[in-house]
Amino acid sequence: MKRHLLTAALALIATLTITTTANAAPPITVNGGAGYWMFDSDRELESSGTPWIGLEYAWGDYWSTELMYTNDDANLENGGGKVDVQSWQLDMMRYVGDPLGSGRTNYIRPYFVFGGGEIDIDEGSWDTVETQVNVGAGFRYMLTNRFGVRADARVLHSLDEHENDLLFSAGLNWYFGDVTPPAPAAAPAPVDSDGDGVTDDRDQCPGTPAGTRVDATGCPLPVAKVASIRLLVNFAFDSSQVQERYFQDIAGLADFLQKFDDLNVEVEGHTDSQGPDDYNQSLSQRRAQAVVDVLVNQHGISASRLQAVGYGESRPVETNETDAGRAKNRRVMATLEVEYEE
Repeated sequence: MKRHLLTAALALIATLTITTTANAAPPITVNGGAGYWMFDSDRELESSGTPWIGLEYAWGDYWSTELMYTNDDANLENGGGKVDVQSWQLDMMRYVGDPLGSGRTNYIRPYFVFGGGEIDIDEGSWDTVETQVNVGAGFRYMLTNRFGVRADARVLHSLDEHENDLLFSAGLNWYFGDVTPPAPAAAPAPVDSDGDGVTDDRDQCPGTPAGTRVDATGCPLPVAKVASIRLLVNFAFDSSQVQERYFQDIAGLADFLQKFDDLNVEVEGHTDSQGPDDYNQSLSQRRAQAVVDVLVNQHGISASRLQAVGYGESRPVETNETDAGRAKNRRVMATLEVEYEE
């Protein structure tokens, strides 16, 4: 009856191997090496070495099942001859540490083992087959992804005769499963918390208000603004004298030029159509120069930034047929517009 247990265990391992192989590399480890029995004193057997072999199936990263088999001779105490000692154990193994196939090498995987099986001691004239349970611990040292060494120690208790045997084993192992390292976890998608188009890992100005134009570092771009000023100074008939009521307007132009100190300005002089053209040309030039002189002498604007240009009567803004129209044509004008950032 007990022989059937070994047959069933072998059939189970074979079924698992065939099923797994049909889908992928089977998570099977073949183990083998040398062991050393220390028998319970009631057996009257001398301690002895034994070869062993094991077939291990991994259920996951940390649990596996192993079918282990040993077979060798042992000496009876007091020179009583030899006996044949066979044993098989079907054990669960619980590993600690990185799993096989993790891509690591040269590392230790401790494990605990527990299970059950049989021991068969055959002297020839008598034979005993006993059911055993066992518990133990050991470690596996992986030299490569597939190849390693292992050692463990187990206590085997006979449920039939109540003896306790010790089995120490060491050996080699070869893993047939998948050793492809797991794919690295995908990097999280970059986050743009303030929605400015620059991800948080590059954003040097977090919390930008919605709709703000930003540069490559996520900081607000300077806001482009336009500043402009228009000066209009009218003159009495046949006069180039600047009237006092225009001094404030001229001071405004001076302030503008001081704020934007890289600007130059053309000061235009104009006349109405009364009088000869040549005279009007000269008069318009004097009028433009009079405004320039106020800017230079009263406000400290550099003369190099000011250009007085007389246009005579060539550019009227109103009709010269009426007194009101001619009064508006007797003028000096300056217009500036600048785009700046702040």
